Amino acid sequence: MIRTLRAYFEALVMTLNSIRSYKLRTLLTMLGITIGIFAITTIFTLVNTLESAVSKNLSELGNTVLFVHNWPWAQDNNDDWFKYIGRPQVNYRDYRALRDNLQNADAVAYYITSGGNTVKAGKQSVEGVQLQAVTYDFITVQPRDFQEGRYFSQIEIESGRPVCILGWQIANTLFEGKSAIGQSVRVRGKKLTVIGVFEKKGQNPLGDSPDESFIMPYVLGQSMFSERQRNTDKVIAIRATSYDKLPQVEGEVVGIVRKVRGLKPSQEDNFSINKQEMLVASIGNITKYLRIGGIFISLLSLGVGGIGIANIMFVSVKERTREIGIQKALGAVRGFILAQFLYEAVLLCLVGGAIGVLLTLLVAFLGQLAVSGAGMDIEVTVLMSDVIIGLVVSSSIGLVFGFLPAYFASKLDPVEAMRK
Repeated sequence: MIRTLRAYFEALVMTLNSIRSYKLRTLLTMLGITIGIFAITTIFTLVNTLESAVSKNLSELGNTVLFVHNWPWAQDNNDDWFKYIGRPQVNYRDYRALRDNLQNADAVAYYITSGGNTVKAGKQSVEGVQLQAVTYDFITVQPRDFQEGRYFSQIEIESGRPVCILGWQIANTLFEGKSAIGQSVRVRGKKLTVIGVFEKKGQNPLGDSPDESFIMPYVLGQSMFSERQRNTDKVIAIRATSYDKLPQVEGEVVGIVRKVRGLKPSQEDNFSINKQEMLVASIGNITKYLRIGGIFISLLSLGVGGIGIANIMFVSVKERTREIGIQKALGAVRGFILAQFLYEAVLLCLVGGAIGVLLTLLVAFLGQLAVSGAGMDIEVTVLMSDVIIGLVVSSSIGLVFGFLPAYFASKLDPVEAMRK
């Protein structure tokens, strides 16, 4: 047993000496594997980061909240676009019926959004702002933390007082780091007083940022932009009393809205009820295909790298044919010769894979710096399982593509080999 272990240890030492003797060839051999492992671990990192960021963002919506809208969040068929665009949007009448009749909800909010606005304060201005006119329960169904100030009072909402709450980015741009509370802003020809500023959140992966929000009382919004315009988005948000009550609330919503809209039993719903799980499932399908595509591309790269390993190992066998013959003449068994070349192939692939993983970690670090610098609330995620998979795959490539050259070397006739 000890003699066998010593023999295989000697084979490893000879492998290391061979690798040191051909540095350029070693580097070129590892390059293909490095690229392949870098590709697969980087793609996994991108997918994991996207899933983590989206899940974190969606969790803030709350798993007990339903959103009534004319569009479904998860669309099964692109051909249904014409059906959904023709649906009536939710309105204040729908909201009032739900607010007054839902039995298992503790908050119902209605808000309308109008984009493309310019907000001014003195000489400063912010363009492309989305104005949101909200009812009182908005802060309950979509909780936000305040950097300073407060939320609207019930009287301010119902009377439509000219007050507003700003996102951190808008407040910082208009007032350059100074307190915005009590300051005045102008939008659509109206002068509004700032009573609150939301805490800084950063941009989310869905493409928007809470820091760019601008909300006002619903009644005030009615006087500033028309709800009947198609470019004005309308949503009813409902928070169930508990997650277990969510199916009951959904059933109540269907019954109430159908009644308000006078839909006959034979007619299908002309509205959609959306919830957090629908977006999670939809994003999951996207990331699944991204992962599959990434694996396919990476396997192609690894296949090319594996073929390179096989070619280089055959060259190595040819160059060391006389050496192999001498080893066999001195009593080296086939397993000893096989082990030398398998060690070399696996070690080259393992080192190449490790370099690929290190490059992925470097890219992840630089990516984290970039997204943090851009103010995006995203954490670049490198999973240890993906690192282990990368190293196992690289070793397997060496084992598979290095076996044939190693087997060929172990089968050489010692007399013929020494004549080379």
